[in-house]
Amino acid sequence: MNANAKKSLKIIALLATSLLISFVSAETYTELFMNGTPITIGSAGVKFTTGTNTTTMGGGDAINTQGTEVTFDAIPAIEPGQTITYDQAVNITNNSGATKTLNVSLYSLTGTFSTNFDYVNITVLNAAGVTQGSNIELVGTGSNTTSTGSLSISNGDIWIVRWIIKTRTDATDGQSINLTLKVKVE
Repeated sequence: MNANAKKSLKIIALLATSLLISFVSAETYTELFMNGTPITIGSAGVKFTTGTNTTTMGGGDAINTQGTEVTFDAIPAIEPGQTITYDQAVNITNNSGATKTLNVSLYSLTGTFSTNFDYVNITVLNAAGVTQGSNIELVGTGSNTTSTGSLSISNGDIWIVRWIIKTRTDATDGQSINLTLKVKVE
């Protein structure tokens, strides 16, 4: 065999080997795995806890087991022109082990608000009774304040949420609103 033919066979053999290696290498990298086992639910570090008015406003089951949701579905009917204050509707407790940032904001408001209510004010206060951030002020006519802004709550702090509801003197018997607030925790 001549030298050129031997070189050609060697080059073909090298090309075949390199192709085989590239296919095997490509095959090796087409399967990667990530395992996330177990992924476990922990307890909420910042959560709702019972205030002095929580049961009046929502019954004995107002706060869910995880402390992440409170439902005030037992608020007694309010007479026309009456102002009701719930000084401690619910508490917000931080047991996360670190300072957290909260923002309480209006999520939704439905029903006949402007024709039956003068205002609903929601205030977040620290344990000393000092207002934290802006009051959420929902007024029947005029501009609303719909967020407390960013609030920094230290680990171990228990803050109070106060609700004040004022109905109009000409409010219609049986009318109602549904109000949902969102508490974002970072």
